[in-house]
Amino acid sequence: MAPPGAIPPGYAYQGIPQSFMARKPVPEGEDTNTRAYVIFFSYLTLCVSLTVFILQRLLKSYAVLSKSTTARTPPKKHVLIFAFLAAASLVATWYHMLQYFKWSYTVWSTWRSFYTLDPNHLHWGLWLKQTSLFREAWETAITAYSRYWWTHQVFLFACGLGLDLEQKGIPRGIKHTWAFMLLGQVVAVSFATNLFLLALLLSPPPLPGQPSRAASTKKRLGPWVINLAAIVATLSTVYLLLNKEYWHSDAFMPLLLTSHVALLVLPCARVLLPQKYSEDDPGTVGKIYDYLWRLTAGGGALLFLRATATQYNYSGFQGIWDALFEHSAVSTVAFDVIFCWISWITWWVVRGANLDDNIKAVHEGLREKDEKESSWSDAGGGTATIGGHTSAGGEFRRR
Repeated sequence: MAPPGAIPPGYAYQGIPQSFMARKPVPEGEDTNTRAYVIFFSYLTLCVSLTVFILQRLLKSYAVLSKSTTARTPPKKHVLIFAFLAAASLVATWYHMLQYFKWSYTVWSTWRSFYTLDPNHLHWGLWLKQTSLFREAWETAITAYSRYWWTHQVFLFACGLGLDLEQKGIPRGIKHTWAFMLLGQVVAVSFATNLFLLALLLSPPPLPGQPSRAASTKKRLGPWVINLAAIVATLSTVYLLLNKEYWHSDAFMPLLLTSHVALLVLPCARVLLPQKYSEDDPGTVGKIYDYLWRLTAGGGALLFLRATATQYNYSGFQGIWDALFEHSAVSTVAFDVIFCWISWITWWVVRGANLDDNIKAVHEGLREKDEKESSWSDAGGGTATIGGHTSAGGEFRRR
């Protein structure tokens, strides 16, 4: 039995369009693969370019960190863990993505094409011209309660990635946050998340300090407002997409694109806007992002409970497991969600030991540097101290 709403209006037996039943020969010049090759290689080039772009910056960060005298490199095992998770998430999601492409072409060539086709010839151009792969994949992955249970979670993890890009990435000097978010949308959220977590490992946190008077007098409105709007837009989209009346309606694509675009606005704005428009009081921003995390987690928990209750009332928990391998489009998103859970749980386990050590290493490095310079001062080097006093940490403070 097909899941509720899985069959769009017009696909019932009596409603099959005549163009699908009375096929005609392919018109001259229509059967070309040029457009298919351009689309495929453009998309593939974007995916590879983003990945290479991020990997190059990860290698650069590691090279800089390894030469630093005030911070230590993260434990090798932590780097290997997230490198493995990144590779595993890419393989798992894209294996099923390629299976989806194969399924889509087979179904199209079997009965959805308008024309009589030669089964021994690949008609990729006609397939892409008559098929909206983006819409088809998302409709397949959403249009059933059990499938929606998996799919809605990837939107929530994308929200979490967007928050961490701003709260953790920007203060650590990771300015290409747009690349991680775009990679998550065109490849996989879990793949982009693991690469970003690697970037955090290789980027020591800044020293805690008192905000300047200029920063303290800034308005409380800032880039976080865009993140708030993105969260509201995404949570609203996820809420509405559980309703069957949106699944095959004209509103489906606008709803889907709203969340995709909303999550890209702030990372792209970071590239276009001058730095002065994105400076905020660190203390205020930290409190605001704590609130945004609570909003995302609370809203996500309510949506999760709603999706679980709806699915349980329809076919129980068994339907959730069955949906995992029910269709390749669903499996692609489901394994993306699974690896997101694994990656974030792993990060929560290792981040305390690693990042706290980084902060400690920075302080120890600065203390050693100050002690050396103060010794040079005592020997007559000419560097004065402030009244001969030391700080609570035993450091001489220089003018």
